[in-house]
Amino acid sequence: MEARTSELELELALACYAVATIMGVKVLNYYSKRENRRARLKRMLAPKTAVFVGGAAMVSGIAYCRARGFRGNIYVVNPRRSNLADIPCFPTLASLPEIPDLAYVAVPRDNLVSVVRDASEIGVGGAICNSSGFSEMHGGERSQRDLVEAAGGMPIIGPNCPGVGNFVDRSVFMMDHFGGFGDDGCVAIISNGGAYLSDVGCADRSLPVAYSIGLGNQAMISAADMLDVVLDDDRVRAVNLYLEGIVDPALLSAAGLKAARKGIPVVVIKGGRTTAGRRASQSHTASLAGDDIVASALFKRLGFVEVRTPMEAVETLKMLVYAPKVRGRRTAFVTSSGSYAVLGSDIAEAAGLDLQPPSPAAATRLEKHLPPFVHPANPLDISSAHGNDTDFDVNLSIYRAFLSDDHDLAVEVMCYPAEGEWDSAGWDITTRAFAQAASERGLPAAFVNTVPDMLPKSVRERMIADGLVPLMGIDNGLRAVANAVRFSELADTLARQTDGEILLPKHSSIASAGVALDEADAKAELRASGITVPRGIVVTVERTDQLAEINFPVAVKALSAGLAHKSEVGAVALQVETADAAWQSVNAMAKKLKDSSPELCLRGFLVEEMVKDAVGELLVGVRRVDRLGLALTIGIGGTEAELLRDTATVLLPASRDAIADALRSLRLFPVFCGWRGRPKGDVEAAIDAIQKFAQFASINEKRFIEAEINPLIVRQGQRAVAVDAVMRLTQT
Repeated sequence: MEARTSELELELALACYAVATIMGVKVLNYYSKRENRRARLKRMLAPKTAVFVGGAAMVSGIAYCRARGFRGNIYVVNPRRSNLADIPCFPTLASLPEIPDLAYVAVPRDNLVSVVRDASEIGVGGAICNSSGFSEMHGGERSQRDLVEAAGGMPIIGPNCPGVGNFVDRSVFMMDHFGGFGDDGCVAIISNGGAYLSDVGCADRSLPVAYSIGLGNQAMISAADMLDVVLDDDRVRAVNLYLEGIVDPALLSAAGLKAARKGIPVVVIKGGRTTAGRRASQSHTASLAGDDIVASALFKRLGFVEVRTPMEAVETLKMLVYAPKVRGRRTAFVTSSGSYAVLGSDIAEAAGLDLQPPSPAAATRLEKHLPPFVHPANPLDISSAHGNDTDFDVNLSIYRAFLSDDHDLAVEVMCYPAEGEWDSAGWDITTRAFAQAASERGLPAAFVNTVPDMLPKSVRERMIADGLVPLMGIDNGLRAVANAVRFSELADTLARQTDGEILLPKHSSIASAGVALDEADAKAELRASGITVPRGIVVTVERTDQLAEINFPVAVKALSAGLAHKSEVGAVALQVETADAAWQSVNAMAKKLKDSSPELCLRGFLVEEMVKDAVGELLVGVRRVDRLGLALTIGIGGTEAELLRDTATVLLPASRDAIADALRSLRLFPVFCGWRGRPKGDVEAAIDAIQKFAQFASINEKRFIEAEINPLIVRQGQRAVAVDAVMRLTQT
């Protein structure tokens, strides 16, 4: 017997070794391919030789490449021309005298696949595919798949993309002019679309751009791929992503983790937000946590700063790269106008900045230097003091006094005169004095020009040299300051988390619509997961003595997988006081539903004990999102959930701390903590229940579609109780 056992163990061990070897080879091959792709992308970003393949449309791109100072060899392939942009043309890629590191291809759609195949076969490092007519258009998906297949191991950027600009290495291959940046940039911009890059490139805002990368359709190379690559460049100090779709969330999370660990901020804009009509409608959760909200939850998990517009992104990036890291929200706000003080403080406080009034000591110091009609305050209106074009020391004394309190950052809000329109000497003096006073205190400092387009370039450059970040537009400027604070807070949170709490597992798409469970079956799943549900009994219309086991008052609910929102169709009765009343409710519901909804398949009726000592109600939902996995939404519950829309969403897996933070972020959370003398609820029990619900979803992920508890009643005593539940699981 022992000999036989040893033989079985040996066979098992050999089998396991074989499987492990095969899997190990696959893993090594995967990472080898990933590493090879990364190396080839780096080669594409800083090529020594490049070829343009196409016709007259490339002339402007070649001119732009030359104007930005490309140092390598440039070739042109065009079988019908002898010369293009003063460069001799070769008839084919194979006829080139050397193998290019990069091919920029702008040929008709029908020719692109063959050109890419030829490039791959001769060993070109990679190709930028400017040609359009692929997945961005109806019917182009097949052509895009053919394109990827033709590329083989050669990476392609695009199709339908403007190109790639590496300004720090003077390697710019784009369809047209996308900015006149120098070789001292530190910001990488990665975008789905070319218009975004053009807007940023044409904006005269002193943004130090290092990379401008247009990805188009992301047929092979995604934003996550490029983010991973540019983060290897030590010259990059911040990244801006414009995303219309997230191709590979798991890969994006890995690149996001890399950015977090390197302390590099990522500013993101998500375009193409989906409409409610494209979301599931089984539960409240589907409408309260659409795909845009789930994407925002991913960005927050990765520590990305999400903004609304390109110009808010630009100003935020400037604040992040020109100023030291902001450590808190306490803001010293100075201006020269009462209007700016009022409007600016509204914007600043709405953005989350903390404008505390000066301390008595600081106020006393200020009064010595301010005009008699100006009083110490925050925001501080220095009135006409900035108009003094000779006395730097007066301005410096005001700012030293104002900044003598404990602040985390300093902001000056004024409107600089347009260049050549007014003598700006007074503004020059006051901004220099402000910069010096902030520097003496070691404070990050910004100047916010109230008008977006009236801060001269020479002034901006001088401010940057003085350590003052020049921001343009009162709204975007103050939001940029707040965004810098937000980045610091997100970075501090990520620093306390393990890699596993940040990384997102790879998920597949949802395979089926799933099967809905009725409330009793859904609660059975919850009960098995350790979540408290009310004691109840399933009955039919035939009266029995089962209700003798139940404590009154009770709730009576019709049971059908097709009844997601019972109160809307009269399928629930609450506070039923006696057994006779309960049976009357059962029969009344049965008749009403038969008359109004004959298609419903009623399994019976759930009679449950009512929950006492309720402090408040929560909605807790988990739904599965294509490629992103499971999203947990917590909100204020009840029938008004969609009206209140007080929710927070996190992606799973999530730690207990992350779940607790989401719960405490709700605007109405104080209701559960004894607000205005109300009884306190057992918040820890609610967090426990939510955590168990999240664990149930994660454990059952392969068959999970959507589930919701609404409400989860938070009680005065111990435990939180799941009073109602809906659930959809796959059939497999």
